[in-house]
Amino acid sequence: MSLTIDALGKISPWKEAWSIEAKILTIWKDARIINENMQKLLHMVLMDKQHHKIQATVEDDLIITFIHQLKEGDVFIISDFKVIPNGGLVRVTRHQFRILFKCSTSVVAAASTVIPNPGLSLTSMDQILQKRIDYEYLIDFVGVLCGLKRKRDVECNGKILKVLILEVFADGLKKYQRPPIVILQSFKIKVNGDKVSLQNVISISRVSINPDMQETVNFLNHLVVFNSP
Repeated sequence: MSLTIDALGKISPWKEAWSIEAKILTIWKDARIINENMQKLLHMVLMDKQHHKIQATVEDDLIITFIHQLKEGDVFIISDFKVIPNGGLVRVTRHQFRILFKCSTSVVAAASTVIPNPGLSLTSMDQILQKRIDYEYLIDFVGVLCGLKRKRDVECNGKILKVLILEVFADGLKKYQRPPIVILQSFKIKVNGDKVSLQNVISISRVSINPDMQETVNFLNHLVVFNSP
């Protein structure tokens, strides 16, 4: 009897027996304080063939069970897991729910399945600038790197951080003949008065410069068309 694979878009708590086939787009470790104790967490963003995405989490006591089975970029068949609401101040995906691994969760490599799509959900400059409050979902963005500078030290949660500022534009800049293309993955939209910016999230956000992917080619083609007389 063949295993029935469920689409990520249909995942909900209203059913217990789910089986999904999905690619691990990103995987990272995090920690939170619960009852004055530090709890480590392992997070992933999963994407299926229909390009639906969902976040999955492995709690502290199960990390050692699954950490060596999970590999970023590979496709797995995952079965027998819990489904919980996708809440919190920072949401990596727009899915209403997220997956929580159990001790009985099955993870099997799907070696014959390939999902080449990098899973980017690009947001335009206009969409970013239209925001009037902080946006709870993380977004991806592609643009031209125009400047790099350091800002003064910033205090965050009692720690002094050195902030690096990337000046990025999304439309034509004729003075740059071969501009470096930057892709920002999983960034948070921050609104401070009338100023809107993108801010990284520790352990999640990634910056790629001139990455070898179709999104870079598409953006360069857009620049050529935009700058054409």
